[in-house]
Amino acid sequence: MMISSDGRIIEGLRSTSLFTIGSIQGTMDSIESYFYLHKFNRQLRTENTRLAYENFQLQDALLENIRLRKQLQYKYEVKYDLIPAKVIGFSPHDFVTGLLLSTKDIQKVREDAAVMTAEGLVGKIVKMSSKYAICQNLLDPNSRVSVRVQRNRELGLISWDGGSSLLLGHIPNTISILKGDVLFTSGYSQIYPPNIKVGIVTGIQINEDQLFQTITVKPSVNFNRLEEVFILQAKQINESGN
Repeated sequence: MMISSDGRIIEGLRSTSLFTIGSIQGTMDSIESYFYLHKFNRQLRTENTRLAYENFQLQDALLENIRLRKQLQYKYEVKYDLIPAKVIGFSPHDFVTGLLLSTKDIQKVREDAAVMTAEGLVGKIVKMSSKYAICQNLLDPNSRVSVRVQRNRELGLISWDGGSSLLLGHIPNTISILKGDVLFTSGYSQIYPPNIKVGIVTGIQINEDQLFQTITVKPSVNFNRLEEVFILQAKQINESGN
């Protein structure tokens, strides 16, 4: 009887141990799975932004092909690396209207680097520290971006309208601008690469007593919902072009 009783106790302890070990292993597997999924999701977001940028470029190339009929030799290559950065707060308002960014690749980031998401342009890096970067967004009073109207290739200058929208300036009254026109960076800048989506025209007012139209633009990016952005860093190209 003693042997039988001891056997039941040992068997019970063994079952309890196996259950405990199994629970711990299950928890460890869940933790490992969480970090794997987190890394995988970041890779997906990076690739999504890269593909969106390629799509912006290819849209522009298609329109060029339709207009000029001589783009058969067109070759496209993204000459920028995308550095993911987490939005951890807003920048001090007495300095700049923008975002405080954190990235493990902070040593690769340079001032004046463009910042974007899959939706479009966010702004540019204006200040760096050993751990953080400050991004000036398009709603900063001092922000200016050269853009091109995708439909007719007209050039203009984007600035803040004082609210939640943007203004497209330097467009004469004689130029055709339509609601729904899409604006992209022009590339006439050492900061912003060409063909990043900036916004969509939502309002047009012809000023008969002035030279230029008043054009309201909705930003392509919702600045209040940003959690992660991508900093564009020019790729290092050697003499062979690789």
